[in-house]
Amino acid sequence: MEPEGRGTRLFLGREGFGPGEPYQVAAHRLMGGGLRASVGERLGTVLDER
Repeated sequence: MEPEGRGTRLFLGREGFGPGEPYQVAAHRLMGGGLRASVGERLGTVLDER
C-alpha cells in the first residue's frame, strides 16, 4: 500500500509460478483475468461495510 493523493493505492501480486513449468504457466494465464475482477469486487464490498 502506498499513499496517493487523498487515498491509498493497493498493489497485489502473484508469486511462485515457474516460467519453465507448463502447468504453472497455464494456471497463471487462466487466473490472470479473474484476479483483478474478483478481488476488486470483493474488496469494494468489504470497504462499503466499514
